[in-house]
Amino acid sequence: MADTVTASIRYVRREDNDRLATEKPYILHYDAPAGLLPNNFTIESFPGIQVRNLRAAGLRYEDHGMTIAKLDEASMSEMRRPELFDDDDWIERTYLPALHRSVCAALGAKSMTVFDWMLRKRSPSFPKRNVGEADWEAVQPSLSAHIDYTTKELDGRLDQYFGEEKENVTKRRYQVINIWKPLSGPCRDFPMAYLDPKSVDRDRDLLAVDEVFPNVANEVYQVYYNPKHKWYYVPDQLESELVIFNAYDSETGQVNAVPHCSFDLGELGSGIPRQSLEVRAFVFY
Repeated sequence: MADTVTASIRYVRREDNDRLATEKPYILHYDAPAGLLPNNFTIESFPGIQVRNLRAAGLRYEDHGMTIAKLDEASMSEMRRPELFDDDDWIERTYLPALHRSVCAALGAKSMTVFDWMLRKRSPSFPKRNVGEADWEAVQPSLSAHIDYTTKELDGRLDQYFGEEKENVTKRRYQVINIWKPLSGPCRDFPMAYLDPKSVDRDRDLLAVDEVFPNVANEVYQVYYNPKHKWYYVPDQLESELVIFNAYDSETGQVNAVPHCSFDLGELGSGIPRQSLEVRAFVFY
């Protein structure tokens, strides 16, 4: 696979700014009631984006918020069976302990607390979905550039996950991270792309958006296009390889929070429709 590929990345359209000056941006993750738009801003595809090889980039996690790590080799024989990831109990019993060991070793962290994971299975017709085809009801790859949390959202998550222990927990340095891997490799079908936070103008490029579900709303950042952005991906990522990327650091805030999304390799794409697992966690130092 080429070290640098040219692809399209989906961003928020800046022309929507006039309306958003008086109305908070939102996305509804359920059928919109009559008269209400499913979202009040536009995401469009920007072609001609250079996506570089993260393996060869020499970026340090401490400076750029992203790194590649290996899963614990002792666990890999079982990890190579994608069907096992359909079992939540197996994930908790087998995968997450192996992930804990691998992530703490890679980052030099003392402990990790997982608070969420999400299995994604691309349907063959994605980004359109045809009812009844394989995996049409599964969670699909996310195509728009985004950060999963704003600082405000993360403060609420601390209350939600740690409750009365929040004060003690936050006395230590901690980070909020994502860990992503394909369930089989090499991954050549809608791989992940990662935006170097050093190339992001946080004041101009990030838009706080409410993602609204039937019972909860989460505040995230969507991203505006900027020609200075530098994107990276992991060519032919294997099922034994993890990408760890930052969302928050208790010492530096979201300076190194990494916007990310899936993207289409086009003619370079191959293989079965992508299946992947992302895990979200607190790591403590």
